Amino acid sequence: MNHRHTAFVLCLALASPAFAQKPNPKAATVIVDGELGKALDAIVTKFDEAAGGFSGSVLVGKDGKVVLEKGYGLHDAATKTPIDVRAMWDWASVTKQFTAAALLKLQDRKKLSLDDPLTKFWPKAKADKKAVTVRHLLNHTSGIESGFKSEWKFDNTKRESFEELVLSLPMTSKPGEKFEYSNSGYAFAAALVEKLSGKSFEDFCIDELFRPAGMKDAFMIGCKELDLERVPKIDRGVGFTDRPKEFRFAYGNELTWGYRGCGGVVATTRDMFAWDQALRGTKVLSEKAKKELYTVAKDDYALGWTRKRLPAGECVFHSGGVKGVVTMYYRLLEENVVVALACNYEPKANPGELAESLLARAAK
Repeated sequence: MNHRHTAFVLCLALASPAFAQKPNPKAATVIVDGELGKALDAIVTKFDEAAGGFSGSVLVGKDGKVVLEKGYGLHDAATKTPIDVRAMWDWASVTKQFTAAALLKLQDRKKLSLDDPLTKFWPKAKADKKAVTVRHLLNHTSGIESGFKSEWKFDNTKRESFEELVLSLPMTSKPGEKFEYSNSGYAFAAALVEKLSGKSFEDFCIDELFRPAGMKDAFMIGCKELDLERVPKIDRGVGFTDRPKEFRFAYGNELTWGYRGCGGVVATTRDMFAWDQALRGTKVLSEKAKKELYTVAKDDYALGWTRKRLPAGECVFHSGGVKGVVTMYYRLLEENVVVALACNYEPKANPGELAESLLARAAK
């Protein structure tokens, strides 16, 4: 499904390892800083009033400082517990930028080139895949049939089964010729991270991206000690009514090769602020790697980001969406301004417009 700032991606999901969850008490205080913070708070408060108002978490950063960090609405409707700033969110397709960054990190270490063909790593791939490169996976131009589709049959707990499936899929266009948003392409990119690093995708992202960036609370779905009570219930705190009661995530509390790589990052808005700040330096990626990260191919899509010129300036952004959760992540490249927001309902108004309004106000 093509994922723009109005689209909600639906994948499969489920599985993974354990890491210790340590809450970040420094991120537990609401911030509404000065007149700018008040103006931003007012924009959020007025958003989607016809649907009952915004419910979720919002952070806006400017010049390396958080000017708005606040929760809105209910975390748990039954107990009337409000959403606070330590809420953990499934960022869904916003995850794709981390998958791209993981491969760029490996490229920096000379483990691959993004222009390597897939056949370098999977020599038994069919001849029709010879022209498909790693870069094609990351900018959604591989030409391999995209998915996930209900008729696909594979063992989503085994990477090798998923790899065999993708490599057997038909080509729908020539590599590099056409943009077609592909969740399976990004999951396949995550499989390559594992092949080249010798680590699980989760371990690699946590060890090589999250922690160096200062993302203290960020993990992946399935981490054993992830505090699920910090994940707001969907439907404004009501929770799932069509899934097992223990589910805090749309596809379950585990992660499989139906969601890994194309989704699955669980983090606070403060973690996403830390990621923004890390990308403004060289903590996690070299200047050369960052240039590639933002280089557009087809349909304004770079590597895990859409890039476009807004009135506020040159912007890279991505949205995410699974049942009951919508996320938006917007960053200006010429100014130090970032907006991270997540909500536990499906807005009637366009949340991309909310993110862009906050971005514009903060950039003044």
